[in-house]
Amino acid sequence: MENVIRAREALHRVLSEIGWTAGANTPDSTYRVDLGPPHVPVSDVVVGIDREAQLLVFLANFHPAAPAANRDGVARWINRINWDLMLGNFEMHEDRGAVRFRSSVDFGGGELAEGTIRRTILTAMEIVEAHADGISGAMAGRGQ
Repeated sequence: MENVIRAREALHRVLSEIGWTAGANTPDSTYRVDLGPPHVPVSDVVVGIDREAQLLVFLANFHPAAPAANRDGVARWINRINWDLMLGNFEMHEDRGAVRFRSSVDFGGGELAEGTIRRTILTAMEIVEAHADGISGAMAGRGQ
């Protein structure tokens, strides 16, 4: 598990460089980054190391949740987007309407390089930004 310790250290260094370490939850090296007002369309991101699975995990949480009346349209919109994605996926909690983007990198048995962390975060944020308006519109009942 030495590689997990090194991965946590690498993640902390990368997030420090980009100013995302303020929300550290040190016991498990998970960082919640509040993206600030207006919290729309994305309110926060969570980046962390899953010790047991040996994964770098990235989540971007949309806000506000999709109203019940619009969830079928959001699910269809997300399905269309996910069909073409090569990395990560958008998902919605069926009961709460919470929408997020999830991506991860498996480093089990190996090393997690700082460059891999940077590229994972950058690529995930580019995917979120590319689809944020469409998903927000679907959540608001537009463009379904």
